[in-house]
Amino acid sequence: MAANFCYATNLTNLTEKLAKTVSPVDSAVLFTLGVTGNVLALVMLLRHTKQHKWGIFYRLVGALASSDLFGILTTSPVAFAVYDNKFVWTGGQPVCDYLSFMLIFASVSTLTIVTAMSLDRFLAVWYPFFYNSSQKKRRVHFMLFGIWVFAAFISSMPLMKLGRNIRHFPCTWCFFDYYGTSTKDVVFSVLYALLGILNILISSSFNCLVILKFSKGTYSARRGSIRSVRGKKKEKRNEIFVLVFLIAILLVHAVCWIPLMIRVLINTSGAIPNFPADLLALRMASFNQVLDPWLYILLRKEMLVRIYEFYRKKRYGVISVSPCNSTDSASGSMRLQPIGPQQKKFLKQMNSTDSNTTTTTEMRIG
Repeated sequence: MAANFCYATNLTNLTEKLAKTVSPVDSAVLFTLGVTGNVLALVMLLRHTKQHKWGIFYRLVGALASSDLFGILTTSPVAFAVYDNKFVWTGGQPVCDYLSFMLIFASVSTLTIVTAMSLDRFLAVWYPFFYNSSQKKRRVHFMLFGIWVFAAFISSMPLMKLGRNIRHFPCTWCFFDYYGTSTKDVVFSVLYALLGILNILISSSFNCLVILKFSKGTYSARRGSIRSVRGKKKEKRNEIFVLVFLIAILLVHAVCWIPLMIRVLINTSGAIPNFPADLLALRMASFNQVLDPWLYILLRKEMLVRIYEFYRKKRYGVISVSPCNSTDSASGSMRLQPIGPQQKKFLKQMNSTDSNTTTTTEMRIG
């Protein structure tokens, strides 16, 4: 039986093979990238407080980075201990329960926070007046607390005998028993998988509706009332920057987490076990905690503006005018921007045409 593989099999040959073929360097590199990325993301959020003013969305971004960092710091030491013990499990069932709890908690909390981020953008774009009039930043704290309590409750179910935690191939990590055939094991496995898939589907639906609103051109600034056209365009552009980041986060979450959810459902159905596929799915899910912060670092509004300016400069040969510095605040006059080669060529042709016209006119008069 697959669930008893790590308990009923002589693991001497397996551990010796792992010690020869698997290097702890990969795990150490991922750990470093994950911790560094999440810490940098939190530092950038703190440094740019004046820009985002800790709006609801950015509080959720901070919560996502905190959850990812917490997941990395609480699960990696177990992996390092197993490496140090020559791939022999240490700590018995208590450590197994601990690792499984943390893995489930990290997955449920991060996926649910991303869904909350998508909901926030949906309300901001589709119902701007309601969003602006009802948003209370303290409510976000209660919502996040509820998400973390909910994730802890789901993670505790195997400890409350709704399912169970076991070691999985190559017997160096623990998760709930998705091979189990008992009713409790099947119920928890299906619940976990469907919860993850449902989160991704809901987030995708919200993002599609936001894109639909933008494509129809019916979006209005969320503070609504009387605003300048330029102010509304700037507001819309900021929302688009946020949407780009959110879509990237959602795509990464889908790619990293859906394989694990599918493997859980396949194993629950009683299919022939595929240990390498299960291990690969878990590694992809764990890699998500490393990618999330780097997406925020690379896809911040400031970085996207630079990419957009670089694109316009390469394609059109001009530097676009940014809303914040295109007009002199004192005089209201536009600041001149350098012209590109295409504009220079056009002006040269115009000057040549004017010169020829003047010469012809003079000859006729003469």
